[in-house]
Amino acid sequence: MVEVMPPQLRREAQLGQRVGRHEDAQLLRGYARFLDDIEPAHALHMAVGRSPFPHARIVSVDVSEAAALDGVEHILVGSEVARCTKPLTRLRPIKEVPLLSYWAMAPDVALFEGQPVVSVAATSRRVAEDALELIDIDYEPIEQRVDVRGAVSADAPGLHDGVEGNLLATTTRRTGDPELALALSDVVIEDTFEINRVIALPMEGRGIIAEFVPGSGELLVHVSSQVPHLVRKQLAEILDLDEGKVRVQSPNVGGGFGLKLGVYPEDLIASLHSMATRRPVKWVEDRIEHFRSSTHAREARHVAKLGATRDGTVRVLTDTLTIDMGAYHSPFGPPSSATVTLTGPYLVESCYAERQIVATNKAPVGAYRGYGAPESNFVCELLMERMARELGIDPLQFRLQNMIRPEQLPFETPSGAIYDGGDYPACLQLAADAIDYDRLRTRDRVPDGNGRLRGVGLAAFIEKTGYPSSKWLGKEGAAFGAYESVTLRGTRSGTIDCYTGITHFGQGGATALAQVVAEVMGVEHSQVHVHAGDTGASPGGSGSFSSRTMIANAGAGQQAAQQLSQQVLAIAAHLMGVESAQNLVISGQEVVDLVGSVEPIPLATVFQNAISGHDLPDGMEPGVEATAYFDPQASAYGSGAAACVVAVDPTTGEFEIERFVLTHDCGTQVNPTLVDGQVDGGLAQAFGAALMEELLYDPDSGQLINGTMMDYFAPSAADLPDWELEHLETPSPVTPLGVRGVGEAGTIPPAAAIANAISDALRDYNVSISRLPITPERVWQAIVDGQESGK
Repeated sequence: MVEVMPPQLRREAQLGQRVGRHEDAQLLRGYARFLDDIEPAHALHMAVGRSPFPHARIVSVDVSEAAALDGVEHILVGSEVARCTKPLTRLRPIKEVPLLSYWAMAPDVALFEGQPVVSVAATSRRVAEDALELIDIDYEPIEQRVDVRGAVSADAPGLHDGVEGNLLATTTRRTGDPELALALSDVVIEDTFEINRVIALPMEGRGIIAEFVPGSGELLVHVSSQVPHLVRKQLAEILDLDEGKVRVQSPNVGGGFGLKLGVYPEDLIASLHSMATRRPVKWVEDRIEHFRSSTHAREARHVAKLGATRDGTVRVLTDTLTIDMGAYHSPFGPPSSATVTLTGPYLVESCYAERQIVATNKAPVGAYRGYGAPESNFVCELLMERMARELGIDPLQFRLQNMIRPEQLPFETPSGAIYDGGDYPACLQLAADAIDYDRLRTRDRVPDGNGRLRGVGLAAFIEKTGYPSSKWLGKEGAAFGAYESVTLRGTRSGTIDCYTGITHFGQGGATALAQVVAEVMGVEHSQVHVHAGDTGASPGGSGSFSSRTMIANAGAGQQAAQQLSQQVLAIAAHLMGVESAQNLVISGQEVVDLVGSVEPIPLATVFQNAISGHDLPDGMEPGVEATAYFDPQASAYGSGAAACVVAVDPTTGEFEIERFVLTHDCGTQVNPTLVDGQVDGGLAQAFGAALMEELLYDPDSGQLINGTMMDYFAPSAADLPDWELEHLETPSPVTPLGVRGVGEAGTIPPAAAIANAISDALRDYNVSISRLPITPERVWQAIVDGQESGK
């Protein structure tokens, strides 16, 4: 029998600890190297000429004057790009959407303002941009559509040859009998909800350095990306290169949020310039380019109905949503998961969801933090709030009455999602209690000294994290797997190198992975050094997105650490002269015999012998290394709730968020500090999208109206309200260590909770909020409309 480790040998647990982030020293002191810090010798710089029209035929392109400019080395036009590449590939397609020829550069027709039309590689960015001014492009403008309703009208021009109309696909999900359930419902609430178009705005924009090595035929790419292995795959496919000749490295990445998934046209253009000139080519986007040519997100129109019985039982939810895809299907395309958590944490007998994908003359949309969940949560939670008011039931009690209870989990929803576990009523009650909900709901409704009315709003949510296996993704047509892999390798100094294809762009993933490996092996987290984002050094994987990083990476790290531990203990037993490793454990920097009198042996000594191969057990090969692949077999679903208190001036529509509490359950918290940071970051972006941000296109000209930081109102720290976080911790039964993802939780409920709080404050004015962002002007208009409808 193995004895319990003596107290003096026990090492503190590594999981669940608020250890400092390994990444912070270089980041905070300015030593971290981002893409723009890399300056290859003899590099050329790229500038891209873009269509000024949302829809135009490219009649001719004359580059002769630009080619003669001193310092210009190479010029590309769309017809050349189309001859020597394939169209951009799709990583996460919607199968029903036809395959569109999205070339890296428009060969004959530009379909959105900002689409690349010509590119120059020169000795400096200044020279390249001067050259663009000398290129004569003859455009023939074509009628455009930048609104989904206009795009599907009978007289709208089709954007894509061979595709009839601009309604590219319609997909449906049906459970039960929604029509009968609506007919039998005592009360039906319905409305049209408009979700705003936004953009991710990471501190570091997109960028690439492409370096073609003519002697070996290799293409070395540095790119600010969340998915280096997938970028490698796409570059090889589109450029028709041997994938073994392509190496992609992602240095420190200054934010991604889903924006940096897959290749962009500029990545391919820079590679073509480098292949032609045999010199490195560098491009870093400016903010004007970011607004016009990076993927956008969120925009959708929902027509939804909720039916319930008079006693407060929800019977049916239907939603017909129209998604503005933009001109093309980007690598990740429009949200494929907008309907997955439509019913939230509620029991719904019947459900119907219809998704329409429409092409317009706008920049393509792609993944953005939450990727459909904030939109569907806004629809569901506003309908739940209104139904409670219509039935005369307290909104908190109405939600609790209809929630899936812990004993009903796992639970299959109308969308086919299988919720793995949690306590949804407890999360909601915790948020309500934190703001003293009962007191706020029962106090007298009188204005304060400034004439403002107070209201309280709730929103409960479900967060889908990760994918339910690579096989499932294959059936869905995805071009990547759900798995991740980790290689662990001992060093002569007694530390452990950890190699992963996962990139880290602010979420603290390197620290969390080090904690997992350290916990399993028995070492300190500071002994684990994580090396990430290099396809030439790491085993295969997909990357960081969909709140899957910790789920998949923790599984691979756990298995690799178990394998490495077995090797270490076998070698240590040989060196220590004991018959079996059964009573040996790794404790920090030593291997310790728990029951014998043998002196501990330094871990560094074990690794040195393994690496040199000088003194190993018979039959054991030299080296101390383990690689593990982990493929999750189920998605894990986080949950939570938000409670908001607002004060609203009913004469102007101006409002203030006085309190905001978010509760959530992400299962086992590997590092609570990192969890808080992820939720905080998501909340900041959610408040921006809920209250300020919106990309606007002029319906007549099709031009982007507010494509600068002066005109697009992203929040600063001073614009954000204070908020409070509360945690539940229900380990997931379907993931390693019980973890769930947490990256998108903060983005989901704020808009709904704020809208419900404002509507509660103004319930005597018959106010309903149905459009984002929620501005004082729109609140004022809702007051006017409510008073008019009440006459």
